[in-house]
Amino acid sequence: MTKAAEPKLHGDVLTLRPCDPGTQHATGHGRAFVLEVADEAASSTLLASLPLLDRLLAEKVAAVREQRMGEMVDFMAARLLACAEVDWTMAQRLAERHARILNEFGYYTAEELADANGSQASNRAALADNWRKRRQVFAVPHPDKGARERDVYPAFQFEEARPIRAVQEVLEAFAGRKSPWKLALWFTSNHGALPGSARPVDLLAGDAQAVVRAARQDALGSAA
Repeated sequence: MTKAAEPKLHGDVLTLRPCDPGTQHATGHGRAFVLEVADEAASSTLLASLPLLDRLLAEKVAAVREQRMGEMVDFMAARLLACAEVDWTMAQRLAERHARILNEFGYYTAEELADANGSQASNRAALADNWRKRRQVFAVPHPDKGARERDVYPAFQFEEARPIRAVQEVLEAFAGRKSPWKLALWFTSNHGALPGSARPVDLLAGDAQAVVRAARQDALGSAA
């Protein structure tokens, strides 16, 4: 097997390349490089700058290490921190509502949408991704991370596996200011501005424009 060529950095003043493994001396865990300088003036400038560069590099390494340490501490603390009873109760209620939405209305995976629409793309997620980028539909993370590591699309957004136009108008009204699960909850919760305080999802096939008006009204009144 041919060994991949070592990367080189070519510039107008400096050329940097890895040192020949057959000639480099032991340097602990580091690596050796050959630095070629274009002329004497550049060489003098570089030599004068080396102490400063060494100090800046050491400070940068220390800052990156400190940042990573902080991230590790936060990650571990989040898992060790005991939830307050009120937070636990709220999380449990939200989890139940999320599960209820998927159980009541069902959902599509991106691959299922591609198959239902006869997509011939080799990337089976391309069709759904395109719809999502255009804010025609939205996806939520599947709650069961052990079973699937992907997003799913609540089925109430579709008619015969095609996006419903009113859903796009709602998403455009909120303009990305609601998270995916908040969108799902908005569509499936009773709304006082709709006839009979109906759920928006129940009017998508009937009075869709009333749903769009309610979304626009909410978008003006809140950036949640």
